[in-house]
Amino acid sequence: MENTIKDLEKSQKEISVKVSNDEMQKFIEKATEEIAKSVELDGFRKGKVPKEVVRQKVGAEKIYEEAAHMAIEETYLEVLKANPIVIPLGQPKAEITKMAVGNDFEYKMTISVMPKVELGDYKKISGKKEVKKIEDERIDTELKALQKKRSAFVTKDEAAEKGDRTEIDFEVRVGGVKIEGGESKNHPLIVGENKFIPGFEDQLVGMKKDDVKEFELKFPESYKEDLAGKVASFKVTMDLVQKVEMPEIDDEFAKSFGQVKNLEELKLNIRKSLEAEEEGHAEHDLEHKLIEQVVKDMKADIPEVLIEAEINNMIAEFKGNLSQAGMDFDEYLKNANATIEGIHEEWKPLAENKVKEHLVVREVALRENIKAEEDEVTAKVDETLKYYPNADEIRGKIDMRRFREYIAGDILRGKVVEFLNEIAGKN
Repeated sequence: MENTIKDLEKSQKEISVKVSNDEMQKFIEKATEEIAKSVELDGFRKGKVPKEVVRQKVGAEKIYEEAAHMAIEETYLEVLKANPIVIPLGQPKAEITKMAVGNDFEYKMTISVMPKVELGDYKKISGKKEVKKIEDERIDTELKALQKKRSAFVTKDEAAEKGDRTEIDFEVRVGGVKIEGGESKNHPLIVGENKFIPGFEDQLVGMKKDDVKEFELKFPESYKEDLAGKVASFKVTMDLVQKVEMPEIDDEFAKSFGQVKNLEELKLNIRKSLEAEEEGHAEHDLEHKLIEQVVKDMKADIPEVLIEAEINNMIAEFKGNLSQAGMDFDEYLKNANATIEGIHEEWKPLAENKVKEHLVVREVALRENIKAEEDEVTAKVDETLKYYPNADEIRGKIDMRRFREYIAGDILRGKVVEFLNEIAGKN
C-alpha cells in the first residue's frame, strides 16, 4: 500500500491511497466469503455455497465493490496508525479514484483535523473584576416583586380598572379570518401591564363581568411579519374582574417569609443575594473579557466541522431550555416563523467565536502545561452527581466518557481563566 498526505485549506487533509492489485486479492477473498453467507442456491445450504459458484452467481464486479469498501476501511486505519499526529474530526469523505477488476485500487479520503493555533502575546492582557454596586432602588424593586407574589385577588362586580386582574375570552380576526393562536378562553390578564398590543388593555377598562365588546386595533409595524401593520378585529368577553390587594411592606410582611425578624433583616438578605449575583456576573464578564483579548489576536484555519458541531450543541442546549419551560422546539420554529437552516446560519458567527474560545483555552493550556488531573475530574463528577438521588442509575444511563470530557473541559477552562487573571492583575 502506498499513501500520501496533502494539506488543504480550512484545516483539512487529503489522504491518497493506492492498494496494489496483489494486495487487493485478500480483500476480494474476504468479500467473496462475506457475500457467500447470504447467497441461497438450490442444492446448497445457506452460507455453504462454494466460492467459485458465488463468483458466477453475483459477478466479479459486485465482489470487487465489496472488496473496495473493505480495503478502504482497513487501509485508512493503517494510515492513521502510521501518522498518529493526524487526528480526524467528524466523518471523513471518501472518493474512489480508480476501481477496475485486475488493476490497482485507488481512493482519496478528505478529513478535517484540529487547526494549528497561533496566539498573540497573551501575557500582555489586562482587566479586573468590576462588581456593580447594589443601589437601594434595586432592593425596593425586589420587595415590590415579593409583594406582588403575595397579592390576594378579590372578585368584584364593578367595572374593570387599571391594576385589576381579569379573565377574558377573546377572538382575533384579520380580514374576517381568525389568525393563528387568535383565540383563548379564561385568559388571565392584569389590566395595565401592557402584555397585549398597544390599546388592547385600554379597551378592557370599564367592562364588567359578562360584558362583550368588539373593537379594531392596528398591529404595530414591528410585530411579526405576517401581521405587522394590519388592522385586526377583536371580540372580548369579560369572564371575571378581581381587585388586586397587596400586603403592606412592613415587619409583618418580612416575617411571613421566615428566618427574618423584621423588614430591615429582609432587606439585608435581599442585598446579600443581589451582591452574590453581581459577583457572579462580574466573574463571568471578566472571564469573557480576558479570553476575548486572546481570541482577538489568534489565528487559526477553523474547519467547518467544528463550527457545525458547536451549532448543534447550541441547538441541543436551546431545545433543553425550551423543554424545561414546557415548550416544543418545532412549535417554537413555527411561532417564530423560523427554520432550522435559518437558525444554523444566524447562529454561525456566535458558534465560530465559541470555537475560537475553546481553541484558545486548549492552546494556552498546552503552552503553560495546565491540565485537568484525573482525580480532579473524578471528584467533580462525583460532586455533580451527588445532587441526584439516583446517581448510580444515572451513571448507567449517560455516556460517562463524554461526561468526564465535559467536566475536564470545564475544569481546564477554569484553570486557564485563573492563569489569565493572574497575568492581567500584574499588567
